[in-house]
Amino acid sequence: MCPGEFIFWMIFILAVVTVTGVVIHHYRTGNNFLKETASSLGAKGDSTGKYVINKNGVKYWYQYSPGGKNTPPSLNVGAQCLSHGEFTVVHESEFDRTAKRIGFSTELQTGDEDFDSAYYILSDTVDFARVYFQSAEKREVIKNIYRAGFCHIAHNGKSIEVTWTGFDKSSLSPALITGTIEKLDKLSRNIPDYFPDQEVLGIPRPRIKVIGLYLFPSLVAAAAIAAWFRGIGYPPLDGSALFMRSLSFSIPALVFYLAVTALAIRGRAAAHKDFLKIALVSAIAFILIANNVFVLVNGSKDTGEPMSHTVAVVGKYLTHHKNSTTCHVLVRSWRPGHDTEGFTVGDDTYSRIQPNRTEAIIITKPGAAGFEWVLSKQFRI
Repeated sequence: MCPGEFIFWMIFILAVVTVTGVVIHHYRTGNNFLKETASSLGAKGDSTGKYVINKNGVKYWYQYSPGGKNTPPSLNVGAQCLSHGEFTVVHESEFDRTAKRIGFSTELQTGDEDFDSAYYILSDTVDFARVYFQSAEKREVIKNIYRAGFCHIAHNGKSIEVTWTGFDKSSLSPALITGTIEKLDKLSRNIPDYFPDQEVLGIPRPRIKVIGLYLFPSLVAAAAIAAWFRGIGYPPLDGSALFMRSLSFSIPALVFYLAVTALAIRGRAAAHKDFLKIALVSAIAFILIANNVFVLVNGSKDTGEPMSHTVAVVGKYLTHHKNSTTCHVLVRSWRPGHDTEGFTVGDDTYSRIQPNRTEAIIITKPGAAGFEWVLSKQFRI
């Protein structure tokens, strides 16, 4: 080994050791910091990563999540809170205001102008939420929670939890946790009475419609996956042209379904938020089902005679992905207006193919919908 190589490897090893040490130190310091806070509060960690505190027979907890590449760190603090209602409070966005302005969504108003202009109440147990938010004390507690840095408050009938997105763990302290728990304790007191007409089997009535509207496109997506598996043996030569034809079926169906969805859920506080999510799921499901069924019908219902084409291989290339590589070959096209046809092949076949020397035997069928598809392909190597 020459002196230059020796120096390079020494620097490389030193860099790896240094980075590893920093990561380990950061991890240990973060964990120690969390454990020290838990120890001072008398909290015990559980298998989910929560630190649990039992106080006067009531369960409280907090959890720090470090986040990831595209997810910011967060702090959650929660408390037991049993009721037959639910709500979520978030900062009111321009999207929320627009939805209310056009009459698509209707939000509960408390009469507290400062609160109503700053926060948006999402609830499908409206009578419960109306009584709950009549309390000026509770509204003031929520304001103080937001002033502290939290950005999301949710009650699901079993607990009430606040979330601080983008939380810096160096700000974690026993005082922050105990102060937040005290606020949650105030929010958990004097819960409104049960409103039996607002639920069916424990589910708020307005949400039953929403669940159904999510369920239908989910089932359509499942059917699309099944159609894809069945249609995988009928690959069309012009997949993009077939896809564009399928849009003439999927787009009208999607527009009709979204119109039904809008009429069914309008008037809820979360109508605009759910509509966007349902629209996204439905768009994917309807577009996939139309394309995949088109491919399946085009191949499975094809009664035409197979046609054999002996053509020359004119090129090959690789496409690299994060964890894989795909092998492609190009052959001279037999179809008018087309120069080449492209196919994927296995690694072994790819390595033995020699452009302009290897011949390909492609057997196709015309397609029930007029889109020629590949029955088989072989290469004379």
